[in-house]
Amino acid sequence: MRGEIDVGSAPSLRDWLIRASDRGRHSVVVDLSGVDFLAISGLYVLCDEASRMVRHRARLTVICSDARSLQLFAVCRLDEVLHVVRSRAEVSWEPWGAGDEARAERLGDWLARYAAEESA
Repeated sequence: MRGEIDVGSAPSLRDWLIRASDRGRHSVVVDLSGVDFLAISGLYVLCDEASRMVRHRARLTVICSDARSLQLFAVCRLDEVLHVVRSRAEVSWEPWGAGDEARAERLGDWLARYAAEESA
């Protein structure tokens, strides 16, 4: 990924993720190193795809070292929901494990809160 991920480019990110993960069946690494701006709409796309992948015990890993983007993950309380690492060297190809289960549960809670806010 590079450039900006915002409301205009989020649909393209969603399409790419669906194809790359084979509709959630395979783990995917999203490298945000080339991203200059990340909007909340991009985070929602990442969460939606992570949710689809959880059903197949596939992992969405996000590589991000940009302080502003990391702050956005933290403010939105997604730093413990999505699997975020700071470099390619930190990407894990280990099988699905307890950490993934815990993130999946937190993701479900986060998405439920988001859906409740949307319907209010």
